[in-house]
Amino acid sequence: MHLGINLWAQNTTWASLREHALLVDRLGFDSLWVWDHFYAINGDTHRPNFEGWQILAAYAAITQRVRVGCLVSGVTYRHPAVLANMATTLDNVANGRAILGIGAAWNALEHNAYGIDLGTPGERSRRFAEAARVIRDLVDGKRVTHSGTYYDLVNAEVLTRPVQPRLPIMVGGGGERRTLRTAARYADMWHGFGTPAVMGHKLEVLRRHCADVGRDPAEILPMTGRWVCVRDDPAEARAHLDRVARHHGMSSAPEALVGSPDEVAEKIAAYEQVGMRGFVVGFAEPFDNETIERLATEVRPRLLQLVA
Repeated sequence: MHLGINLWAQNTTWASLREHALLVDRLGFDSLWVWDHFYAINGDTHRPNFEGWQILAAYAAITQRVRVGCLVSGVTYRHPAVLANMATTLDNVANGRAILGIGAAWNALEHNAYGIDLGTPGERSRRFAEAARVIRDLVDGKRVTHSGTYYDLVNAEVLTRPVQPRLPIMVGGGGERRTLRTAARYADMWHGFGTPAVMGHKLEVLRRHCADVGRDPAEILPMTGRWVCVRDDPAEARAHLDRVARHHGMSSAPEALVGSPDEVAEKIAAYEQVGMRGFVVGFAEPFDNETIERLATEVRPRLLQLVA
């Protein structure tokens, strides 16, 4: 199973993000993620928050092995041709380790504050499908002339080519009627949130969409994720999660998969049993070094045994 880390609370210092990105790379995780938000989305929103793509390029430059991506970039924030250019440039900085994560966007606070049109849920889904088509063609090296509802391009090209023969696109979101159909058409990875039962159902919907559009579902890596806290003593886990909540001004501790290495491995394996093949663990300041290290050295070996 693909195991990734999302240092998603970018309302911290670059020194801290750098330290933990290098730790993730050294421990051999498969992917390292940022978020694409301009305001904090948990607790006190009125805090400095680093812009994700700048951090992503820095991660690409300082790491050696781990794949890097944004979980995920709202297509409302940047024109799809601009985003495609950013992604192919990132792939060169990372020497072929970039993942382009895209989604329809949802955060009304950011859109209202910055004067960016978010639109109704239906408009977001339709705009996202159009943007995904444009992005797929551009990163694949096609010259694009497109006249659509939301975007117009004339002989558009992305002339900086990625290092990877096919730069992977991740689609984030669980909308069954439109988002999963967009994933079936254009994605190499799909990420959603939910219980194992929910994710198993979503995966079946994705497979049906793949059948409808003539796509092999095996070409798409299905992924999910949760917060995780690895502790032998449940009281220590609760104490750490309470510290995170206090640090961010949250009303309650974040929900997390909590337990010993054996228990956490079993909980993650439950997702693999319904067909998920990737799991991204989220962390926020104060970053949980113990969990990051034990995921790599204790949970992952147990997980490999369980899913073999």
